[in-house]
Amino acid sequence: MNSSSSHQFCGDSQFWNTSEIEDSWYPKLSECFQQTALTYAPCGWLWLTAGFHIAYLKSHTRFISLSLTWVHTARLVLAILLCLMSGIHFIIPFREDSSYPPSYFLSQSLWLITFIFVCVLMVLSRRSGVTSPCIVFLFWFFTLVTRIIPVYSVIFERVYERDDMRFSVEIVTFALIILEFILQLVGDKKVEIIHKTAYKIPCPSMRASYISKLTYTWIYKLVYLGYKKVVVMSDIYDVPGYMQCRHNVPSFMSAWSKELQKKNSLKDIEKSNTYFSIRDASWGVKRHTVKANDSTAEPTEKTRLLPQAGHAANEDGVTVISGKEKGKPSLIRALARVYFLPLFKAQVVGLVADALLYVNPLLLGQLIEFIEDKGTDEFPKWKGYILAIAFFAVVLCNSMMSNYRFYTCTNIGQRVQTVLTAAVYKKSLVMNAEARRNFTVGNIVNLMSVDCPRFRDLTASLYVLVSWPVQMTIAFYLLHDVLGIAFLAGIFTILLLIPTNARITTLLRRAQTRQLVLKDQRIKLVNEILNGVKVLKLYAWEPSFQKKILELRRLEVIELKKGAILASINTLCWIISPVLVTLLSFVAYVLITGESLTPSKAFVAMNLINTMKAPMNTLPGLISQFVQCQVSIKRLQDYLSGEELEDKDNGTSSHDFPITMRNATFTWDRTMTPVLQNITMKIPRGKLTAIVGPVGAGKSSLISAMLREMEQLTGQSSMLGQVAYVPQQAWVQNMTLQNNILFEKPFDESFYKKVIGACALEADIELLPGGEQTEIGEKGINLSGGQKQRISLARAVYQDTDVYLLDDPLSAVDAHVGKHIFQNVMGPQGIIRGKTRVMVTHGVHWLPLVDAIIVMDQGRITEAGTYEELMTHDGPFAQFVRTYLLEHQDEELEDPDVQRMQEEIKHQVDSVTSDEDQISLLRRSKSETHKESHNVVNRRPRRSVSAKAMVRGLPEENGDVKNEDRLIEEEKVEEGQVRTAVFLALLRSFGYLPAALVCFFLILYNGANMASGIWLSDWTSDEYLANETHEGTDKYTSKTYLYLGVYSAISLVQMVGNGIFVMVVYTQMVTASQRLHNAMLNSILHQSMAFFDTTPVGRILNRFSRDVDVLDFSISRQLRLVLQTFFNLVVILVIISYSTPIFLVVVAPVMVIYILFQRFYIPSSRQFRRLESASRSPIFSHFAETINGASSIRAYGVCERFYQDSQSKVDTNQKCSFASNSAARWLKVRLEFLASILVFFACLFAVTSNDISPSLVGLSITYALQVTAALNMLVQNMTMLETNTVSGERIVDYIGLSPEPAWINPHCRPSVDWPEQGRISFVNYSTRYRPQLDLVLRGISFSVKEGQKIGIVGRTGAGKSSLSMALFRVIEAAAGSILIDNVDISTIGLHDLRAGLTILPQDPVLFSGTVRFNLDPFDCHSDAAIWEALDHAHLGTFARELPGQLEYVCEEGGQNLSVGQRQLMCLARSLLRKTRILVLDEATAAVDLETDALLQDTIREAFRDCTVLTVAHRLNTVIDYDKILVLGNGKILEYGSPSELLRDTSGTFYSMAKESGLIQ
Repeated sequence: MNSSSSHQFCGDSQFWNTSEIEDSWYPKLSECFQQTALTYAPCGWLWLTAGFHIAYLKSHTRFISLSLTWVHTARLVLAILLCLMSGIHFIIPFREDSSYPPSYFLSQSLWLITFIFVCVLMVLSRRSGVTSPCIVFLFWFFTLVTRIIPVYSVIFERVYERDDMRFSVEIVTFALIILEFILQLVGDKKVEIIHKTAYKIPCPSMRASYISKLTYTWIYKLVYLGYKKVVVMSDIYDVPGYMQCRHNVPSFMSAWSKELQKKNSLKDIEKSNTYFSIRDASWGVKRHTVKANDSTAEPTEKTRLLPQAGHAANEDGVTVISGKEKGKPSLIRALARVYFLPLFKAQVVGLVADALLYVNPLLLGQLIEFIEDKGTDEFPKWKGYILAIAFFAVVLCNSMMSNYRFYTCTNIGQRVQTVLTAAVYKKSLVMNAEARRNFTVGNIVNLMSVDCPRFRDLTASLYVLVSWPVQMTIAFYLLHDVLGIAFLAGIFTILLLIPTNARITTLLRRAQTRQLVLKDQRIKLVNEILNGVKVLKLYAWEPSFQKKILELRRLEVIELKKGAILASINTLCWIISPVLVTLLSFVAYVLITGESLTPSKAFVAMNLINTMKAPMNTLPGLISQFVQCQVSIKRLQDYLSGEELEDKDNGTSSHDFPITMRNATFTWDRTMTPVLQNITMKIPRGKLTAIVGPVGAGKSSLISAMLREMEQLTGQSSMLGQVAYVPQQAWVQNMTLQNNILFEKPFDESFYKKVIGACALEADIELLPGGEQTEIGEKGINLSGGQKQRISLARAVYQDTDVYLLDDPLSAVDAHVGKHIFQNVMGPQGIIRGKTRVMVTHGVHWLPLVDAIIVMDQGRITEAGTYEELMTHDGPFAQFVRTYLLEHQDEELEDPDVQRMQEEIKHQVDSVTSDEDQISLLRRSKSETHKESHNVVNRRPRRSVSAKAMVRGLPEENGDVKNEDRLIEEEKVEEGQVRTAVFLALLRSFGYLPAALVCFFLILYNGANMASGIWLSDWTSDEYLANETHEGTDKYTSKTYLYLGVYSAISLVQMVGNGIFVMVVYTQMVTASQRLHNAMLNSILHQSMAFFDTTPVGRILNRFSRDVDVLDFSISRQLRLVLQTFFNLVVILVIISYSTPIFLVVVAPVMVIYILFQRFYIPSSRQFRRLESASRSPIFSHFAETINGASSIRAYGVCERFYQDSQSKVDTNQKCSFASNSAARWLKVRLEFLASILVFFACLFAVTSNDISPSLVGLSITYALQVTAALNMLVQNMTMLETNTVSGERIVDYIGLSPEPAWINPHCRPSVDWPEQGRISFVNYSTRYRPQLDLVLRGISFSVKEGQKIGIVGRTGAGKSSLSMALFRVIEAAAGSILIDNVDISTIGLHDLRAGLTILPQDPVLFSGTVRFNLDPFDCHSDAAIWEALDHAHLGTFARELPGQLEYVCEEGGQNLSVGQRQLMCLARSLLRKTRILVLDEATAAVDLETDALLQDTIREAFRDCTVLTVAHRLNTVIDYDKILVLGNGKILEYGSPSELLRDTSGTFYSMAKESGLIQ
C-alpha cells in the first residue's frame, strides 16, 4: 500500500511506520494497520475457508447428533452481542467532530458481516453433528490475538481520557471475544451417538472441543487410568466412527472395483460392484429366484469379489482366459481415491509446520544481531522480548501442526491397514482351487500380519516425501543468504547421495523380495507343523521339520543381513549428510571468500543444517519402508487379482427340480484334466437322492460342483433354494456346542431338542460337564470324529433349509448310531423329510430306502434311477453292489436290521448278475484272507483323548469359570514394565562384544559432535579473526585454516564412529532375531500335546510372523534412534551448560517434569501395545477357522456374517493402536510445550544477560532448539522401543515354557532293535491330561504277550484312547509304570520310545513336500523300500503315474490328494517304519468302505507277527482277538479272551455284546 493510497483510505495514519515503532517503548502499530491487516486476517480466514467447511458439512457421514444446550445458546448470544458492538462502532464517529477514514467503516462493516456469518456457521455445524468446527475455533482464536493490539493501544494511548465511549466499546468487545473463545474451549456434553450398537465405550474425541482434539486432552482419563491400574481391553475406548471398518471398507471396495473396471473392462462389473459392497447381505449362497429364461441372476457367493484380469465370457457363458493380461489394477490408485483428500489436508497443515521450522534460524540471526548491538536505538529492549515470545510461539505452533499431521497420517495408515485386511479376508472366502495352491494359509497370514501393516507404517511417514523437498529447498535458499555461493557445496553433497541411495534402494528391494518369499515358506511350514503336530509327536519327526524350518530361516537371515547392511549404508548416508553439508559448506565458504566465520553466519548456518537433520534422518526409514511396501504392493495385487470361484448358475432349475445339470463338465484346475465330465441330471424336489460309486468316482466332487466349488468348463448347471451342507470332514468352531448347532439362528427350544435327539447327541451332551454350553476347542480338539460329524449334521438340520447336501455323513459313526440318524434325520420319517436331500453314501443297506440313486464311475454318471429300476438289470449299479457285498461278506454287523437289509440286497443282486460276473468280482475282492486279520481295524472314529477328561471343567457360556478349568485359555497379557529378564535375553542374543562396540563408537561419535560445537564457538569468538583489519594476513589465514582443519578432523571422526555404530546395530539385531526365533522354535517343538490342545494356532503363528518381523526390522531402527537421541541429549545439555550455566536453573525442573510425564505415560502405552499384540491373535485364529470351513461358510450363505465377525475383531485390535497413537500425541504435545518453554527461557536469558558473547548465544540457542527434538525423540523412541520390545517379551515367554521330557536320555537308551519281542506290561498305571484335571486312568495293570492282538473296548469316556496315548507318553504317568520288553518307558527318551512304536491314527495328515519327504523325512530308506511300502499300501500304480513320482510335491495338507489316498499314504508311512508294536486308534473311521478294505487287507498281512492294540467301539471287529480289555471310568473292568468274557453273563463285555446284537 503506497503512501498516497494509504492517506486516502486510512486518513492521516500510515500503514507501517518503522521509525515510530522503533522509537516507542512498546510495539506501537498504526491505526491503519489495525483497521486493515488486523481485520482482514481473521475475517479473511473465515470467508476463505467457509466454502470448504460447508462442502464438508454436506458430504460428511454423521456419527453423532448434537442437542441445543446452554453452551450453544451462549455462543450464539455472545456472537450476536458482538454484532451489536460492531453496530455501536458505527455510532462513535457521529459523536465527534473529527472525521474517520474509510478504512474504519470498512473494518467495522466487515466485522459485522463476519460475526453474522459465524453465527450461521455455528448453527449449521451443530445441525450437521460437527462439534467445535476447526475454522470457527481458529477464527475466534485469530480474532482474540488480533484484538490484543487495539486494546493495549487504547490503554497505552490513554484513549479513555478523551473518548470514554470508544474505550468502553473496545474493552467490552474484547471481553465478549474472550468469553466467546472460552466457550469454544468447552466441549459438547449432550451428544447422542447415531449408531449406538457400533460402540461399547464411545470415544470421547467424538464430543470433544477443538482445543481438546488439538491437544489430545480427551485421552487423558484413559492415560490416567493406565497409570493407576493395568488397563484391560474393556477399559479402552472404541475407535471413532470414521475409523471403523463399517465406514472405511465399503469406500475402498467401491474404489477397488472401479479400478478393476477401468483396467479390465469387465462386462459383469455391475454384479461385482453389488457383491463387493459390505451392505449387500446376499453375498453368501443366496440362490437365484429368477425364471429359467431370465438372463440376469442375483449375485451369489460366487459372484466375483475381484474380477479377474483377462477373463471374458463367450455366448455359452463359459469363461475364457486370455493368454495375456490387459493390465493389472493399481492398489495405490484405489487407496488414493479414498484417502488422498484427508492426506492432502494433513500435508497442507504439515507444510506450514515445515515452513515454521525455518523461521527459527531467521529469529536466531535477529537475536544475535540484537545481542551484538544491545542497548542501541536500533534495537529497543522490547524487541528482544518479542523475539523470545516469537521463538516460543513458533515452536508451539510447529508442535501443534506437526502433531496434527502425524496423528492424522497415522490414523489414515490404520484405516488403510483395516481395509486391506478386510480385502484379504474377503478374498480368502472366494478363492478357487488354483488360487489356493498359489496362496497357502502361510502366505495369506503373512499378507495380513506383515504386508498390510507396512502400508500403515508407510502412510504414517508418507509426509516426508512432500516435506523433504520443501524443507531442503527452503533450507538451501536461506543457506545461500547466509553463506553465499558456498551453499552449492551442500547441494552437491545431497545430489551425490541421491543416485547412491537409488542404487542401494534397488538392491534393498530385491533382498526384501527374496526374504519375503522365504518368510512365506517358513510361515507356511510352521502352520503345517502346528496343524499336524500330533503326527510329528507320535512319529518323533520334530528334528526333521525343525531342521527344515531352520534352513529356511538361515536363508531368510542371509537376505535380512544383506538388507541390513544396505539399510545401514543408506541410513548412514543421510545421517552423516548434515555433518558433511556443514563441513563442505564451511570449507567452501572459507576457500571462496577467504574470510573466517562470524557467529551470525556460523550458527545461523548450523541451525539451518540442524533443521535439515529431521527430514534427513527420517528419509532412510521412509526409503526402507517404501522398498518393503513396493514388494508388499505386488504381493497384495497378485493376491487380490487372483482367480475366484465363479457362479455360472444358468437358471435352469425349477420348483420341481431344484438341482439340475446338463452336459456339464467341471474341473478343480483349468490346467488339469476335468474331474467331472458330461454330467446330466435332475434332482427332484423333496426327495432323497443317493450318490454311490467306487473310490475316486467323483462323488464328493459332484457335491462340490453343486456348491460351485469347482470351475465349470461347459454345459449348464443350476440350484434353487437355500442350502445346508455337511462336509465329509466335519467343521466345528471354537465356541459352545449349542452355538455350533444354532449357527447364529434364533433359538427354538422345542425344535433344538428335536434336532439333538435325531442326531444322537443327547448321550454325549450328558457326559459333558457344561452340557450343551461346553466350549468346543479349536478344530474340535475335545470331540471324537463321530461327535464332530453329528454336530455338523445337527447344524445343517437346525438351519431348516430347502436343500441338504450330505457328503457321507454316516461314515464316522457306529452302525446303530447311523441307523438312528438315518431313520430320524434324512430317512422317510426323518426331520428333514420333504426337503431336497442329496447324500453321498457307502452304506448300500440304506439304498432301498432312498427315492433315487445316481451311480458314478471315473467322473461320469453311469446310471441313475430308483432302486427298483436299477436292480432290474445287470448294470453298473448292480455290479457296484455285488462288489461291495463280496468285499464285506465276512463282516458281522452289530445291528440285526442292517444285517437283514444287506441279505435282502444280496438276494436281489444275485438274481440279476451272472455266475461269471460273481466269479470275476470274487477275484477282485479284497476279502479272501481269514476273519481275524480282517477285523484288526474297526470303524468307529477315535477320540484323541477320553471325552470326560478333555471337557471336564470347561466353561458354561454365561457362568463364572475358573481359569484352570478352561480348555482354550485367554492369551496372557503381561503387566507392568517389560521385565529385566527380557532385556537381558535380547542383550545375550545381540552379543556382549557387539554391544560393547556399539557403546564405544557411539561415545566416540557424540564426543566428536560435542567437540565440533565447542570448537566452532571458539572459532567464531576468536578476537583476532573477528577484527576485519587482519583479513588477508598470514596469521589470519593460518588460524582460519587451523580452525577449519581441526573442525574437518572432528567431523571425520563423527562420520566414522556413526557409520560403524549403525552397521553393528543393524546387522547384529538380525543375528539376535535369528537366535531368538530358533530358541522359540526349539521350545515350541519341545512342548507336550497339552500345550497345543489349549493354545490356538493363530496365537503361535502371531509370534512366528508379526513378532519375529518386529525383531527383524523395527527394533534395530528404534534401538539406533534411542541410543543416538539419548547421547545427543547429553551432548546438548553439556554444551548449553558450558555456554549458559544459568540455563540449568530452568533445565533441571523441566527435566524432572519430563521424567514425570514419561513415567505417567509409559504404563498405558506399554499396555496398549500388549493388548494390541494379544488382540491380533484372534484375527488370525478366526481367519484359520474361516479357511478350514470356507466351503461350509459359502454353502450356508453366511460369508457376510463371518466377514463382519472378522471386521469386529479388526476393530477391537485397532482400538488399541488408536489409543496408543492418541496417547503418544498427548505426551508429545505436552513435552514440546515444555521444550518451547526451554527455548523461551534460553532467549530470555540471552536478552537479559549483559556479559554473554554472541557466539555463546548462538551456540546456546542452536542447541536449545535441538532440546525440543532431542527430548521428544528420546521419549517417543524409548516408548516405541519398549512397546516393540513387547514382541521380544512374547517370544522370550515362549522360549521359557516348560518343556516335555527329554527326547533322548543319554543315560538310559534302549538297544537299537528295541522292542525286539513286543511285550507290554502296565503296572498299577494312573494318568491325567493336565495337572488340574482328574485321573483318566486309575490303577491299570495288565500284560500283553509277544504277537498278541488286544482289543480295547469300553463305553464313551472309559479311557480307551487315553491308554494308547499313555503308551506313547503323550500324557505322562501320575503313578505306576509301563514296561515294553522289560524297559520302563518313563526312563528312556521320548524319541527312543516313539521310534520303537507305530501308530496309524484316524486323521490322515500330510505336509507340503515331496512324496518321499512325507514317507521318510529323515531320508533313512532307499527308493526300493519306499516303492515296496507304496505297493503294499496299494498306491504304487498311482504314484508311478504322478509327474516326478517320488518327487511329486504334495500341497499343504495334502489338498491335491483325496482323503482315501491320504490315509493310504499314512499306511505306507507306517509300513516303512514297521515296528514290533502297532497301535490302531480307529485308523479307518473317516474313509470310505473301499479304502477301509484296502487298509485292512494290508494291515493283516504286513503286521501279522506284531503285537497289535486296537482301540475299538464295534465289538465285532475284535471279537476274535486273543484278548479283550474292557475299560470303564478309567479302570480295568475285565480282561481275558472273548470266549471267557462271554461266559460271564453278569460281566460288562457280555452286556455290551448283547446290546450290539452279537449274542441273543
